[in-house]
Amino acid sequence: MSFHRLIAGAGIAAVTAATLVVGSAPATALERLTASPIVTPISSLVAPPTSYPSQPLLPTVPDDPTDASIARGVTPYDEIAPFLNTLMAQSDRISAQVVGQSTLGRDIHLVTLTAKESPDQTAKQKAWRELIKADPDAAAKNQPLQNQYKVPIWFNGNIHGNEWEGTDGILDYIEYLATAPWPEVRDLLQDYRIYFTVTNNPDGRALGQRANADGFDINRDMITGATPESRIVRDLSSVIQPTFFIDLHGYTNVLQIEPCGPPHGENYEYDLFLPHAYAAALEIEQAVVDANIPGNTYLDRATGQVTQTNTGNIRIPYRDIRSGWDDWPPIFTPQYVAYQGAITNTVELPLGRTNNPATNQANSKVNIEVAGVVIETAVDYVADNAGTLLQNQIEIFRRGTAGEPLVVTPADVDPTSVPEPNQWAEIWDETDVYTAEFPRAYVIPMDETQRSATDAATLVDQLIANGVEVSEAQTAFTADGVEYAEGSYVVDMHQPLRGMANVLLADGSDISDRVPDMYDISAWSLALLWGADVDAVGSTTDAALDVELDEVAETAPTGSVPAEGSYLELATAGVAEYQAINALLAAGVAVSAFDDGSVILGPDAASYEAATAVADEFGVSFTASDGSRLAAEESTGLDDLTVAYSGSQDERVTLGRLGFDDIVQVTSANLTSGQVGLSDVDVLWIGANLSFNASQAAGRDAVAAYLASGRGVAGKGTAIASFANAFGLVTSTATQGTSGSNGIVSVADVDGGLLSTYPQDTAFVYPATWYSGLGANAVVEQTYATGDPFISGHWASTQPGRTIADAAGKPSVVSAETAAGSNVLMFGTSLNFRTHPVGAFSQLARGLFWAGTAGAEVPAP
Repeated sequence: MSFHRLIAGAGIAAVTAATLVVGSAPATALERLTASPIVTPISSLVAPPTSYPSQPLLPTVPDDPTDASIARGVTPYDEIAPFLNTLMAQSDRISAQVVGQSTLGRDIHLVTLTAKESPDQTAKQKAWRELIKADPDAAAKNQPLQNQYKVPIWFNGNIHGNEWEGTDGILDYIEYLATAPWPEVRDLLQDYRIYFTVTNNPDGRALGQRANADGFDINRDMITGATPESRIVRDLSSVIQPTFFIDLHGYTNVLQIEPCGPPHGENYEYDLFLPHAYAAALEIEQAVVDANIPGNTYLDRATGQVTQTNTGNIRIPYRDIRSGWDDWPPIFTPQYVAYQGAITNTVELPLGRTNNPATNQANSKVNIEVAGVVIETAVDYVADNAGTLLQNQIEIFRRGTAGEPLVVTPADVDPTSVPEPNQWAEIWDETDVYTAEFPRAYVIPMDETQRSATDAATLVDQLIANGVEVSEAQTAFTADGVEYAEGSYVVDMHQPLRGMANVLLADGSDISDRVPDMYDISAWSLALLWGADVDAVGSTTDAALDVELDEVAETAPTGSVPAEGSYLELATAGVAEYQAINALLAAGVAVSAFDDGSVILGPDAASYEAATAVADEFGVSFTASDGSRLAAEESTGLDDLTVAYSGSQDERVTLGRLGFDDIVQVTSANLTSGQVGLSDVDVLWIGANLSFNASQAAGRDAVAAYLASGRGVAGKGTAIASFANAFGLVTSTATQGTSGSNGIVSVADVDGGLLSTYPQDTAFVYPATWYSGLGANAVVEQTYATGDPFISGHWASTQPGRTIADAAGKPSVVSAETAAGSNVLMFGTSLNFRTHPVGAFSQLARGLFWAGTAGAEVPAP
């Protein structure tokens, strides 16, 4: 990971002139740089032990009588580490390590159960695991590997904090494996490694909430990596490389076990995935039915109703939910881990939360028993099918390395024509058939044709963090008739994780006409949403690109500063440039912005020293200037903004990532009470409705006074339109796309407009908002593309006036200036949804500086 952009764990070191400027004296770093990282590299904490057991004394925490687990009748977080320490003192079968911390700093533990291994034995297991991915052909022929590799099984617990009992089921099974008579577990532990992330969301567990402490749903964050908890799963997935993975959740009134119904993710090797995912679910179903646990529930498949009568069935979405519980996006933990060649299932434990403490504890008792049956049966299934599961994993990696097209299973396939287990084939029909076509490579240009070099570098960092192999071109080359410069990045699609690479970089598909609705998001392409230009070239069956490629573990430095003594200009095409600007402003450096969005610093030594530091930290490139633009063009001094925002963690974290370090959340309640004031606020961001009822006149008056002072506001969706209408800023009618619609759209920035200097022609919407009936002071800055603006996702045409055709050509971004001098900017796109559309962050920052108060100007020469 390059130290020339902000990355997690990167210190702010002194920067020598040799790095950036020839012949200059060493420069010192800024005292503080404010932005939080966009990309976090793979953590060293997930590195596995060099032998087993590995039994460090796990740190413990004081008892917490407020832990919400207690009322549920399950294990509170503070008892987990002592429990594991006690088992490690008793047994040499159990190993544990801290693989990271939660948002609030609680340790997250990975526990491994396996027979003792010497360092040589562990090294051999590691070599075999790496061979399976790096050279699957060799792995398939390696008989010692086939006979002696410890097939990895992984259970993840409690990713949703108030879905507690998976953790307790895990702890019970850990205790059993650690303490049972050795002959009872010997074969299992000699032949397998069984891994457990005991609680993936300890903050949520203790607080009694689904989300992590930052408010994010970890199980929607797998390809974004906004949360430390999801990044731990991301990092472990390549270290463990499981053949089988189960994510323990709750509650669906009856035990529910994936696989999912359609639409199916189009980048999976589904012919290898589905047979065992479904067969394992059926075996777990039978085991739970046979256990006949008192208080458990079952599914009446004839009526779809849940009953306490043992009907012989639980719920399996592939069989029982043919729409609305899909595995289309890779944002969910099992759907992400599957790209490591694993069979994966989400398990939803049955009995939910109530307002009755006794019922809650009774429900937990049942759920823990059910979880125990699920875990034990899943392990038994792997033990019974280990050879086939390992061969499947090897074959998935082999197909990727060979660049073979995906195998497409035709609709209504004859069950007798496919290998066992073949129960899945009785259900498979046209609605299940999805597939992707892979390019030969993706190329990320790194020359003057690239929209943003820093956004491109951030994208490459994110690919590497997700295990995708990325190489750098050692010479210029041509592909598909396009010339690419030396130093361009290439994702060769002949690689073991080609499914992961494609699911991150492909545009995706428009599935609006194939399914009635979706469980969650339907499009996510990093190539379209992270601000960089990315080209798909060729077809997977083509010959390799005619260029020497070197695989990279980190991106090359992109920052530079010219010789000292000149004015310094900075084009603001990417997110890193705004991180740098905020760092400069926080350090007291004057920065002026021109109408095209570019900025300039003075020729003084302090500005130069600060520029050198941010160039090193954020990878931004300054150019020398004589400063004449300051006299010839209009410019505005930028202010170190205090930002007030309405909205959620999406706003708070996005602002933090951009380097806005002085932020305050506002609501109608805290403005009315006076708890929060606007007197020191420089700009207002409306990320969620901010409206006032009759009893909240004081809050409304505070906002009115703020606006009367000429200070500005920016925001998104219908919320900003309602706010602007309510306070007489600019008239509009905001229309949203069909309920639940979401995806990636084409947009067009208006020539000469606010966003036109560094245009981005795609955006994410959930849903799209467009503005009509605009007041006389409104200026259209961007529109949805004419014709069919929808690229990928799901947008049903079921609600007249809210369809794709209705949005085509309509304003998606509108600006205005009020009589009081307030600048207003309205975004109709979902530019910071779950903090995923990273490329749009620079537009948000541009909008805030445009709408915000002015600061000290850089003097003209």
